Amino acid sequence: MYSCNPQNKMAIDKLVLNENVEDFFQNGNTAVEAREINTTLPFIYTNDVESYKYGTVNFVNSDGDDMILSRIGVLLARPTDATIVGVVVAIENTQTSSLLLKEITKLNGLPEILVPIPQENNDNQLLGHSAYLWRLKDNRSIILTQSYEYTEGKRTMSSLMYMVSNKVKVIDPNQDEFVVDRLIRTYK
Repeated sequence: MYSCNPQNKMAIDKLVLNENVEDFFQNGNTAVEAREINTTLPFIYTNDVESYKYGTVNFVNSDGDDMILSRIGVLLARPTDATIVGVVVAIENTQTSSLLLKEITKLNGLPEILVPIPQENNDNQLLGHSAYLWRLKDNRSIILTQSYEYTEGKRTMSSLMYMVSNKVKVIDPNQDEFVVDRLIRTYK
């Protein structure tokens, strides 16, 4: 699909969700979670985010000493599936997070605001999160949430983006809910 050279990073914005999971990862350094907490779906991911981009936004690997590492991965409808039904991008970098919101908006138009940017508190600190929804024409949706906090006295921001098929459902027993609806409910 894409080679590993820096000029040819995998463009997540161009990804067709029914592609094979093996084509997504450009190196063998992956981990598996039986259940991604917010979607309930099986999740395969890598912390080597520098091999990926969204539009013109190049992702940057986290410092190995960071408590939380950036990661990019794919969601599967069932553990035995080989085709992608969603992508998750977790970015622990303030500059990249800021650019990501602008780029998603540039490529997909203005979002529905699920949660606006919080107001600064009495200490001029911006704490909390914002959340946005884009319903795309090709039966996918993007949900982006951005968290605002302070790390070592410095304002920081991180981002969590889901790009999921509107047709995939959660795998919890006795639940008949679409993943996109669960994500909206979680972040609204």
